[in-house]
Amino acid sequence: MNSAEQLRIVIVDEQALVRAGLRSLLTAGSEMIIVAEAADATEGVAFVRQTQAQVLLVGRPAGGEDGASMAQLVSQAMMHTNLLVVTALQSPTALESLLMAGARGYLTRSAGAADLLEAVRTVARGALFRCPTITPPWSRLGAVDPADLDRQRFGRLTEREQAVLVCTAQGFSAPQIGARLHISAKTVDTYKHRIHEKLGLQDRSDYVRLAMKLRLLETE
Repeated sequence: MNSAEQLRIVIVDEQALVRAGLRSLLTAGSEMIIVAEAADATEGVAFVRQTQAQVLLVGRPAGGEDGASMAQLVSQAMMHTNLLVVTALQSPTALESLLMAGARGYLTRSAGAADLLEAVRTVARGALFRCPTITPPWSRLGAVDPADLDRQRFGRLTEREQAVLVCTAQGFSAPQIGARLHISAKTVDTYKHRIHEKLGLQDRSDYVRLAMKLRLLETE
């Protein structure tokens, strides 16, 4: 497998030994490549921009930035990457807050190597990953509806981005959407790119699934 086909990863952790351990686990095969390492969040984000890495893997950055802060930073920067947080948090509700803040997945520090590899593969394709050792809060009696997370994600879009998402899910092409919204087809594509960066949606089928979950396609 050549470098163009490998999953490109940036690792952030304040401890060099932790970074070395993660690098060893991830590069044991030929599927993944570590394109940069950093001790702090700001440097890690800069490396992602430079390398166009698909995954930003964050343990404990220098300065103690928490995973939610990192997720918000990545979201605000609108980078073409996916954030995976390795954290000491154990509260399901706190862990879910990482996803609401923009992370694509989380692992606890007690997770195994197989979970780490699966997590990287999952978030790299834009899907959500939850540590299998943690029971999501909605699985307990009286907990929050899982659809709340999808509503939170949709709410991160601007009004125009939401309109483009719905129109795309309805099957309209970029020129058709542009005509409906009075913008150019190129601008529609720009909004789609932003939707991908914020929500990780890859193609129309992803748009349709989210729109159906939120009942955005229902008519009066």
